[in-house]
Amino acid sequence: MKTDLDALLTALYVHLDDDVIPSANQRPGPGRSPLLTDAELICVAVAQVLLRYDSERHWLRA
Repeated sequence: MKTDLDALLTALYVHLDDDVIPSANQRPGPGRSPLLTDAELICVAVAQVLLRYDSERHWLRA
């Protein structure tokens, strides 16, 4: 079976968005909506670790 980072991150996002953090879409109260959802932020952090970027500077440069 071929491993694919895109497929892994997509599956992780769907699992987090549907099962783990389902109430994130229903944000009550005033104010701006966030630019990233919690599931998206977790997927970006996982991708950073899996691609072995040690610092934010290297991650943003890539």
